[in-house]
Amino acid sequence: MTDTTADSGTPVFRLVYRSSATMERENRPAELEEIFELSRRNNTDLGLSGALLVWEDTFVQVLEGDEATVRDLYATIAADPRHEDVVLLDAHTVDDRVFARWSMAHISDDEGADLPAARGDEAPDVPHAVPRLEDERQKVVLDLMREYANPDVQPL
Repeated sequence: MTDTTADSGTPVFRLVYRSSATMERENRPAELEEIFELSRRNNTDLGLSGALLVWEDTFVQVLEGDEATVRDLYATIAADPRHEDVVLLDAHTVDDRVFARWSMAHISDDEGADLPAARGDEAPDVPHAVPRLEDERQKVVLDLMREYANPDVQPL
């Protein structure tokens, strides 16, 4: 976790996308660990915050920061061969960061996740992932990410 709250309270560009993992399941934990380590370091340097939800073979990611920086990073991410079927779900300026506490929060039901992928009662076997929600806006965005993890759900 890296605090990126230096510009908290300032309008920021938010982009949300969904994709399907192409990584082999047996290699996925190591590759995801590498992705989170690199993302956290690079996002801190770029002044970005965000979250990556990993649910089975689906990724849903939120990126927050300067619009040009976010769009450039999204173009790089969309070309990454570790996933396919990249779909832009939402992109617009918002009043404030939702994931200001994280350069890249890990959302899943795996041990060590920052936030649980499953909601409250749906996650009885995920005692390690204690929600550390700051406000109602974060809860709303997390719920939206969870909905977007269903590939049948279309962008709003």
